[in-house]
Amino acid sequence: MMSEDDKLESMLADPWLARPGTRWPLSILFVLVALFALRPIIVDRLISRAEAYSSNSMFNNTARECQKAIFLDGGNTRAWNLLGGAYRSQGDIPNAVNTYLNAINANPANKVANFRVAMIFVLEKDYYRAIPHFELIRILGPESPATLACDSFSYYRASLEMLSLCYEKTGKSDKIPDILKDLAITFPTCSKDDDMLKIRNAK
Repeated sequence: MMSEDDKLESMLADPWLARPGTRWPLSILFVLVALFALRPIIVDRLISRAEAYSSNSMFNNTARECQKAIFLDGGNTRAWNLLGGAYRSQGDIPNAVNTYLNAINANPANKVANFRVAMIFVLEKDYYRAIPHFELIRILGPESPATLACDSFSYYRASLEMLSLCYEKTGKSDKIPDILKDLAITFPTCSKDDDMLKIRNAK
């Protein structure tokens, strides 16, 4: 009975594999398999570089690295969020909006993209376009304690506060009591007056 090494040696000695026309497709196949296996590592390094560029306000470089990462992994929320942030930091609002909307299409549960695009709409006083994104974050619910331990900012809480503003601006004040109720239930240590003060200051 042939050992595994003997089988491999026999296979490699196959005249069909020795043909020049066969080696080229096999080489391409091996490269593609290797790239597929290494893709998560490559994407992670591209995003790390993008984050480094972003922290140094090198937003063109940030966008370039993010675009590479998205090409390899179109569902990567970190890459999409960084790319949207790069455009926004450069004042390119149309591209920032399109990027965040593409990020949401790739992953509807992307709280960061939903919140950021909604905030752009709020700043443009386009409250009707902002509401669905804040409401989606509301549906997704509050962050876990572990998440808040890493990032103290709560997209859920901020979205509820901004929803109050949006509904007030669009003449739907009847929806505000339910929002304040959600805030009181999820964040009992914060009074309604404090929340409403923040909403007023956000105007």
